[in-house]
Amino acid sequence: MQIFITHNLNYRKSDIMKSIIITIGREYGSGGRYIGEVVSKKLNIPFYDKNLITKTYEKNNCNYSKLEENDEVSKNSILKKLEMFNINNYSDNNLYSSDIYQNLISNTIRDISEHGSCVILGRNSNNILKDRDNVINIFIYSNDLDFKVKRKMKLENLSYDKALSRLKYVDKQRRKYYEAMNKNGTWGNMRDYDYLIDSSILGVDETASMIVDIYNKYKEKISNN
Repeated sequence: MQIFITHNLNYRKSDIMKSIIITIGREYGSGGRYIGEVVSKKLNIPFYDKNLITKTYEKNNCNYSKLEENDEVSKNSILKKLEMFNINNYSDNNLYSSDIYQNLISNTIRDISEHGSCVILGRNSNNILKDRDNVINIFIYSNDLDFKVKRKMKLENLSYDKALSRLKYVDKQRRKYYEAMNKNGTWGNMRDYDYLIDSSILGVDETASMIVDIYNKYKEKISNN
């Protein structure tokens, strides 16, 4: 059984390549967040998820709640929300909440990528950093639906039906966000990532170990070039 798919992960020498960034896209319930945390601990490098919002807020002194609203939310869904209200009721600060807030988050991702190796979870980070030579883009998924549903049942104390419903909803939102940000991209498409890994085959801990091995081999390869 094939565990992961690779495509054109080029090990190119660069004078500015002093760090390695791992981006992780993930299906809900696949363990992507947990895997990212384990990888960061094993490699002793920072892990960025919701703390990206805090860093964006601290850097820009902007509206924190607006940043949260635009965190992995589709531009299209934001526009639909605006259409539900009279546009005259919105101040400039309210209208500031779509493209510009997402751009602020994107700028934070670019900024942290310049300050050492790290793991970045979701938020279109693979495409935001697509011009960088030192990025490994990974997508975590599972073809085993029960694996994902039962993980969420256990972690969030949900019934099977509620976990399944939440899984479908969150993945739909992530797909809309990703594809709204990338007109030519498809969420989970192999051409947008270097590795696609089914976490249900070896389990989440072994999947994390696999990613650590990928990182170390990549680091060794560029060191020898």
